Amino acid sequence: MKTVALTAGVVLIASVSLLAGADNEATPSIKQVMVKLNKGPNSPLAKLKTDLGASTPDWDNIQKSTKDFVVLGAALAKNTPSKGDKASWDKLSDLYFKDSKALDDAAKSHDLAAAKAAHQRLSTSCKSCHGAHKGKAS
Repeated sequence: MKTVALTAGVVLIASVSLLAGADNEATPSIKQVMVKLNKGPNSPLAKLKTDLGASTPDWDNIQKSTKDFVVLGAALAKNTPSKGDKASWDKLSDLYFKDSKALDDAAKSHDLAAAKAAHQRLSTSCKSCHGAHKGKAS
């Protein structure tokens, strides 16, 4: 009986520690998300364009990148931009996340047309968001 109680106590402490650790993780900033996903020729966005253009896509490699879009895309909505309207930010960051999720779902199902379409939407989302929340279009 003591062993069961001790084991339950250890499990409870471990669970609380894990939950506390999750709360303590910092949400990546807007800039961190954008740099990680979009900056440079080796960014996931650029690599995906190449990978999705291959005659035989490497779906395992593609899925590694699309997972980053889902995780980091979800982080965008947790941020507040220094410029622009909150309602606009909520709408645009939600759309970015939905397109990220669509890209990931397409990669998981090896749906090349859907993956290319979602990738295109993500690629062209910069201008409207930057215009509203960064003060310039890119």
